[in-house]
Amino acid sequence: MDIANMTIMLLIGVLGGFISGLIGVGGAIIIYPAILILPPLIGIPAYSAYIASGLTSSQVFFSTLGGSLNARKQPAFSPKLVIYMGGGMLIGSMLGAILASLFNATFVNTVYVIIAILALILMFIKVKPTTQETKSKPLLLIIVGFGIGVISGIVGAGGAFIIIPVLLALFKLPMNTVVNNSIAIAFISSVGAFFIKLMQGYIPVESAIFLIIGSIIFAPIGLKVGKKVPDSIQRGMLIILIVIAIIQFII
Repeated sequence: MDIANMTIMLLIGVLGGFISGLIGVGGAIIIYPAILILPPLIGIPAYSAYIASGLTSSQVFFSTLGGSLNARKQPAFSPKLVIYMGGGMLIGSMLGAILASLFNATFVNTVYVIIAILALILMFIKVKPTTQETKSKPLLLIIVGFGIGVISGIVGAGGAFIIIPVLLALFKLPMNTVVNNSIAIAFISSVGAFFIKLMQGYIPVESAIFLIIGSIIFAPIGLKVGKKVPDSIQRGMLIILIVIAIIQFII
């Protein structure tokens, strides 16, 4: 593995880790297209969609692990929300990771674009946040989590960029509650996808190490910065990231 490859993986990891902490996502919405697009631009052989998916799952696993350890200390952290939705996503993501090998690269990329568009639509749905606990909706949280998990497992993402719009629009939770809990939910969902893709041989360790290092170091930094950023700006940033990802794949 040459210096150029190590450097680009480290930089992608830094970017993904910082964004992960900043707006409560795993970073996959940036990491996955970045791994596919950036290496060829500097003369590095392109990664296949399967390898990009595997590398993304490794980055999401470790960046959300670090973010979760910090998020659980926050007042807005809800163990029940994380367990219900995260548990459904864990089972769904394992199934999705297994199914991913049955589909070609075009299908995997198409799935990514579809869920990104869905997330974008949900971000524009205006609802009045409620501080009510989700005690009466455990089954719905599990079912929704399972569905998101299947899709995220296919792509190799933690699914946080769809978790956030769903929790905001469907469950009507405040932005600070969503950000604090979505990263922990994404971590739980990433466990199954990460280990399955690792066993399938879709995670080249040499590339993953530098991706992970950048993520682990910068995820806590992003989380600290995120505490000082207004909800409206965090929401706007997520919308911009989703739009950028969609445009990249359309191009």
